[in-house]
Amino acid sequence: MRITLVLIIALLIAGCVGSKVSVPSWQRVDPERSQYTGKLGFTAGLPVNWMVYEDMPSRMLLLTRHSVPMDFIQIRQYALSEPLPHTDLALEAGMRTYELAEIIINNLRAMPGVFDLTVEELAPDEIDGREAFRMMASYAMENGIRRRCLIYGFISGSRHYTEIGLYALEEHYFGAAIEEFLTLTGTFRVKN
Repeated sequence: MRITLVLIIALLIAGCVGSKVSVPSWQRVDPERSQYTGKLGFTAGLPVNWMVYEDMPSRMLLLTRHSVPMDFIQIRQYALSEPLPHTDLALEAGMRTYELAEIIINNLRAMPGVFDLTVEELAPDEIDGREAFRMMASYAMENGIRRRCLIYGFISGSRHYTEIGLYALEEHYFGAAIEEFLTLTGTFRVKN
């Protein structure tokens, strides 16, 4: 009884009792519900049997097959004219795709836990009929393991920059996920 009372008091002091803890709500993508038509302003065919999480405050859709450290697809929207999370640089309407790519590379290079960033390919591309850049890069993480990423970035409308990226460990996971990622990017459509 005394230990229980001490635990309750400790939890009250810590602010744990009565507060809402936000736990991500991951959902499995099943064949009947693989078409994403959520609140983020786009539609896309999601890879079946992956797990998906919609984070509205961050304007992000996150998918993973094995777990986020191993492989994940991130679709994220950033408001134009606001600095990105890891750089003071901002994306502006009317920027050319190579200008967008330079800022995204700077932001990625400045991310905590990203070391030895190597841009392997940077080329113009198209997503949903919009000019985009395609960047293949790799970087070392704190544990020395390398992660490869394929990122598409473009201005969607006059208010958002949209980024679709596959991030996976170089050995096995990247190659195993690339086809499903490319299928997703081929079905990606911005809602008007």
